[in-house]
Amino acid sequence: MLPNLPLHCDCLCLRQRFFTAYGLDVVYQQVPNSTYAYAQTFSGGYDILTGTIDNSVNLRLNSNENITVIGQLDQGPDLVLASNPNITSVAQLKSKSLIVDSPTSGYSYLLRKILSIYGLFLNTDYFFQTVEGTNLRYADLVVGKLPNGTTVYATMLVYPFTTEGEALPTAQRPNILARVSDPISSSAFTARQSALSNCTENDVLVRFMSVIHAANLYLRNPAQKTCSLEYNAATAADTGDVSPGGPFTVNQTGLLNVMAVREEFNGFSSLPSEYNFAAAIVPDEGKLIDYSIRDLVVASLKKDLLETTR
Repeated sequence: MLPNLPLHCDCLCLRQRFFTAYGLDVVYQQVPNSTYAYAQTFSGGYDILTGTIDNSVNLRLNSNENITVIGQLDQGPDLVLASNPNITSVAQLKSKSLIVDSPTSGYSYLLRKILSIYGLFLNTDYFFQTVEGTNLRYADLVVGKLPNGTTVYATMLVYPFTTEGEALPTAQRPNILARVSDPISSSAFTARQSALSNCTENDVLVRFMSVIHAANLYLRNPAQKTCSLEYNAATAADTGDVSPGGPFTVNQTGLLNVMAVREEFNGFSSLPSEYNFAAAIVPDEGKLIDYSIRDLVVASLKKDLLETTR
């Protein structure tokens, strides 16, 4: 089972029958929240998960969980602080409750960072209310209230919800109060570290990543622009699925930015003060970032291309 498959690659791969070509029967599943998704990944319920890379950092470094990042998916999440139409400035969020999927998620730490720049601090000037995943929070923000009637004031949103919101009528359209401009590593392919052992070209993880790599190469060709309705979004610098740094290469600067924000708000309380975060994100087998699957995919695809051109 492959939950949270990326939207652009999902549509493109299915349209081009890439999954069929690699002998995969993919089950797409929208998960309720990251806690559930990662628990399923640990237990073997999911083969691979696309999740915010901060989750892997938190689980691996703080809890020593058996999780690894196979590679980064997107170029950027178009991450914004969005409010209901009645809120027009960050200052108006004072004394309000803000909805998050988890108070200890990476996006929540980024929200705290943004608000601290404006002089607002958690549990003093505003409060968090847990409302599960981004899709549900977006729906609640548009409606303006939670199912229990509680008013929704603001939350963090990512693409494609940022674009969907812009198309709504004025009375429902969320206001963008702030946008994250620094490089931020976001969605990444993750799996159990134990699942990476002794993988061959026929393993499901390798075949799945081969499909996504093939789709990425397809998108890199401008001639395919007319073949994908989402081509511009899929290749854009702030929302795209095509990584300019190489196939699935994690943006090290973006990841260090994510870790710095978490550290600023004591999100690594279990680690010693002298912990070397830069060393922790150096890719290697058995580490937080492990490119062994990626390297096998790239090598295999190159071999296939050579054989078809002989």
